[in-house]
Amino acid sequence: MAVLPAARASTPDVILDATDRLMARYGFRKMTMDDLAKEAGIGKRTIYLHFRSKEDVGLSSIGRVVEQVHRELREIADANEPASIRLRKMLYRRVMGRIEQVKDYAHSLNELFEVVRPSYMARRAEYFEEEKRLLSRVLLEGARATEDCERRADSIAESMLLATNAFLPYSLTVREIGTPEAIGMKLSAMIDLLLKGITTGPVHNTKEKP
Repeated sequence: MAVLPAARASTPDVILDATDRLMARYGFRKMTMDDLAKEAGIGKRTIYLHFRSKEDVGLSSIGRVVEQVHRELREIADANEPASIRLRKMLYRRVMGRIEQVKDYAHSLNELFEVVRPSYMARRAEYFEEEKRLLSRVLLEGARATEDCERRADSIAESMLLATNAFLPYSLTVREIGTPEAIGMKLSAMIDLLLKGITTGPVHNTKEKP
């Protein structure tokens, strides 16, 4: 049987892979578009066909990390498991999925966010809303569909996100990101507290209390 060749990475992914390597090596500020073209093995004009500027490259690098995390969250939300298990996994992966992807260039995150922050904040709000929607959906599964239940689910989901935001890469020091195992332990303890709180005051009228 013939072995099929591995699928080629898209040009934007090749550029963003090169961006990650350069951020690990030099940091975002020192990285130039010439450096990026050389690292990616393409012409600088090709980069500008896909990205408007260095800032756009940085935003897209962050966006790719989040998109991967959101794919994982959707898979967990769709799994055939009790809500409590899915909620725990989703809260854990929302943080650790990001940590694992950026740990090689953690020292460059502060300068990356400093440069892209104004544009990033609007996107961050969209990311937050998508994560809240997924968590709310899992909270509501098995509940009686009432407007009050939906409001409570949204409120609980938002509180969960705000509580775990403290563990996201932009909230941590370089040293803290460098120890993902320790972050995972602290995060798990936080999730335990959050889920315990839900069992004493959850979305009401549920068939299954997560």
